[in-house]
Amino acid sequence: MPTNEIKVRRSVRGLQAEYDKGNKQPLEDLVRAWRGIQNLPATDKRSFFAIGGYHGEPFQYRRQVDNLSDTDRYTYWGGYCNHGNVLFPTWHRVYVRKLEEALQSIVPSVTMPYWDETSDESRQHGIPSILTQEQFPLDGELIDNPLRSFILPEALSDYLPGDDRIYEKPKGYETVRYPLSGLVGTEAARAATDAHNAQYPHPSENIKLLNQNIVDWLEGPKPEEPKPRSQNGVYWEFQNCLHAPNYTVFSNTTSAGQWNLDRSGTAITPLESPHNDIHLAVGGFDVPGQGEAGKFAGANGDMGENNTAAMDPIFFFHHCNVDRMFWLWQKQNGFTDSFEIISGYAGTSSSDSQGPTPGIAPGTPLDLDTPLNPFLKDEFGTIFTSRDCINIEKQLGYTYAPGSLEVAPELKAVESGFSTKKLTVRGIDRALFQGSFVLRAYATVQNEKGESTEYYLGHHSVLSRRNVIRCANCLTHLEVIAHFPLGNMPAEAVERAKFRLEIQHRGAELPAKLNYTLEVND
Repeated sequence: MPTNEIKVRRSVRGLQAEYDKGNKQPLEDLVRAWRGIQNLPATDKRSFFAIGGYHGEPFQYRRQVDNLSDTDRYTYWGGYCNHGNVLFPTWHRVYVRKLEEALQSIVPSVTMPYWDETSDESRQHGIPSILTQEQFPLDGELIDNPLRSFILPEALSDYLPGDDRIYEKPKGYETVRYPLSGLVGTEAARAATDAHNAQYPHPSENIKLLNQNIVDWLEGPKPEEPKPRSQNGVYWEFQNCLHAPNYTVFSNTTSAGQWNLDRSGTAITPLESPHNDIHLAVGGFDVPGQGEAGKFAGANGDMGENNTAAMDPIFFFHHCNVDRMFWLWQKQNGFTDSFEIISGYAGTSSSDSQGPTPGIAPGTPLDLDTPLNPFLKDEFGTIFTSRDCINIEKQLGYTYAPGSLEVAPELKAVESGFSTKKLTVRGIDRALFQGSFVLRAYATVQNEKGESTEYYLGHHSVLSRRNVIRCANCLTHLEVIAHFPLGNMPAEAVERAKFRLEIQHRGAELPAKLNYTLEVND
């Protein structure tokens, strides 16, 4: 949708700084617009409930789309969202644009701001306070802050016969973030959640815990030397993804995983990886390195699962920044007007990882002309494609105010004497897990004196669904492949190392059928 005026999306922290200096209208208009779409009837296509539901819940039962047999008639379609394939950046680009259009239907001058997750302020303080404070003064009254949470006007359910309904969300449910839990679908789940949340009765203290968790994820855990902290954090991952050589491997974890299997040298980080990390950091996972369940084992915030992530307003501030990083990669690598998808590569089939969106048959090749369902480009019912949203300024009418990483830092070469190899993990079946989980890899090396040195190799976040086994578009490709560079290990120590994997997950214990391989390769 070409436009004569290019609107500027700004940092939400910048809007807040202006507000504090006396220029209150831009932030007030943003809050007013968000309040407006949250108050619209659930049946209104501009309502936050309707737009948030495109990503996951409320689920649709799609026998007529997927040609399901009678025995599979209860299989659901877990949202329209694309993950683990080449449509991940473009689908979410249009998704944020549709949310922005809804905001503009309330306040025409508003643009969707981004949470600059790699700014110095975020790395030091976490989430901008306007996204966490409980109330906001607007139009002469103190209102509940619509940027902090959302109260469901209708129930959400992934209930199917035989399920325990643990992730069902009733009408009136309010979204939560780390360190709280939002599992309320059964009597037992509500009791466990009430007991967990009772430990954190003070919102101000909870915000401090949330912000510290975000800072720790951005900067990385604090392993013993010699591993630098910055090489393990989300901040480093965002920097690294800007150096991806082409759109296919930049766009998603499936393509990047295959690229790293096929090639020696530095592992490529796709945009989807740090994206996943932020989801889990906000949604209930401690920074990797806290043991299987972490410090707050009962934390289950909505951003941590695909099913309800988009019902938390912070989802769109996060994804606006993900789109900004996409645009930075385009500008820094000369792809503002065109880029290509490597035909036939991993991540280019509708049966890769996340699976096809409704109306696309399994096994369909994904390309620049694949429909980005359900987003309409015009009043005639034409569906957006990736080709329609390559250049955000010329095609969509917006751009971004400068923020962090406008110039991508050069990647540091592996120091002389240290390993250039990587550890590859294969065979993790995400259908065995209830929801999202995090892989963490370690190496232990023993010297001639019997003294051991442990090296933390990094983490790999898997953003998933609580009920993968019933999700038609999740069952098409379930293997998780992860790569961990060994650049912090002396090259001579790699052959003597014993490698291990820890999995931080939602369950009480690891799945019994878990079977995976650890292999060092170039």
